[in-house]
Amino acid sequence: IYTYLNSGLVIMYNGRRIVSRNGLEDLLKDRMTNDALYPIIHLQGEDIEIAFTHTNQYGEEYYSFVNGQHTIQGGTHQSAFKEQIARTIKEFFGKYEPGDIRTGMVAAISINVEEPIFESQTKIKLGSTTMAPDGVSITKYVGDFIKQEVDNYLHIHSEVVEVLEQKIKDSERERKAIRS
Repeated sequence: IYTYLNSGLVIMYNGRRIVSRNGLEDLLKDRMTNDALYPIIHLQGEDIEIAFTHTNQYGEEYYSFVNGQHTIQGGTHQSAFKEQIARTIKEFFGKYEPGDIRTGMVAAISINVEEPIFESQTKIKLGSTTMAPDGVSITKYVGDFIKQEVDNYLHIHSEVVEVLEQKIKDSERERKAIRS
């Protein structure tokens, strides 16, 4: 995991060389059980890195990290990611339900938080609400990053937008068919 969080870091393990050149993008490539419908979108900023794509799987799959700690139960940063990615994509298209947008999503988020507070001693769920004491909220920080970077990405990559919208429409159709 540490090689994914520290691009270029080389770890020798049992005589095997482990390295990640593309951070969370490599994590998703290595962990996904289904093929990506479009190339993994990988975006980095100060104290934040995200990567996501969609597959034909049902449900959602997330990997989240805080200060290099794998938060397997998520927390405020993962909740903010899920909410904001759906909101940004919904605003981009001007329609669709958040659940339909997230169905099939495989994503990873890593943030660095000053003085993080975890909900358990095992540090598997982030409880902090701010990026630093008296700092901006995690929800706002993650949301602002996603709003700007993902929206910009979608405006530039029309080929991804077509595949993404088709996936959302398929999810919407399946949901409506199940309900009726």
